[in-house]
Amino acid sequence: MPTVDVVVLNYNGRRFLKPCIDALRAQTWRGFDLLVVDNGSTDDSVEYLQREYPDVRILELRPNVGFCGGNNRGIEATSGDYVVLLNNDTEATPGWLDALVRAAESSSDVGLCASKMIRISDRATIDTAGDVFYTHGVAGKRGSGEPSTRYQVPEPVFGACAGAALYRRSMLAEIGLLDEDFFATDEDIDLSFRAQLRGYRCVYAPDAIVYHHVGASLGAFKGHAIRRVRRNMIDVLLKNMPASLLLKHALPMLAYHALGDLYYACRGAPLQVLLARWDNVRRLPRTLAKRAAIQRTRRLSAR
Repeated sequence: MPTVDVVVLNYNGRRFLKPCIDALRAQTWRGFDLLVVDNGSTDDSVEYLQREYPDVRILELRPNVGFCGGNNRGIEATSGDYVVLLNNDTEATPGWLDALVRAAESSSDVGLCASKMIRISDRATIDTAGDVFYTHGVAGKRGSGEPSTRYQVPEPVFGACAGAALYRRSMLAEIGLLDEDFFATDEDIDLSFRAQLRGYRCVYAPDAIVYHHVGASLGAFKGHAIRRVRRNMIDVLLKNMPASLLLKHALPMLAYHALGDLYYACRGAPLQVLLARWDNVRRLPRTLAKRAAIQRTRRLSAR
């Protein structure tokens, strides 16, 4: 039986911890170890865990190192065949972990698995059924806003939302962990893209159902969200998109991202847009170095 670690990242999420951990304790897949990574919380999250769940392993980080850094420290602190990242603002159904592991075990080229995430505020509505990536150079949530009765078939998808995703550890050893330059947002798209380029498949597991407080885990960082989203989408393309595809889809990509910048600038965030583009420029040498390594080792053709 494969060994599995579940890493729950927490930042000031005391109110979410009981339903999240109780749901994990009710899993039908019993052979897993749980690690809660506390990412510099200033509430009583750690004290609560120590008091109410003394058997749960806690990794305390100071200061907050972001979604990427926190999850990476959790991955590095575990050793199972599979590592599952789970947001603290989720409630997994009893068969969630079992469905993910079975999907991963279906083939050795399955590197990551996507959950069916459903909005906890409206349990009849999908948050995401795996990630998609469009030719105009942006990722999206497959099935977002659609009825939860849809997407009932296990199938390959572009990627998995890291809020509830399984990763094969040997794959991570090969392609690397979450890119900490992203801090948060689109880091899972970047990792999924790297996995695809290296020849690993992402499989959507429809029975891996988890309910999600959409956006709650990023609530404390809303002031920086526009800058990160605008910046990180471009870095995903610069790092991962093969040159021939960048050229082939250059016009829709440029149009989409230029119009997006204009939209946010007109909605009162021109400084955030400018800072995002400055981030892209000043990080360009490092981004291109990452690109060179990714493209040199990719196994898939541009086709």
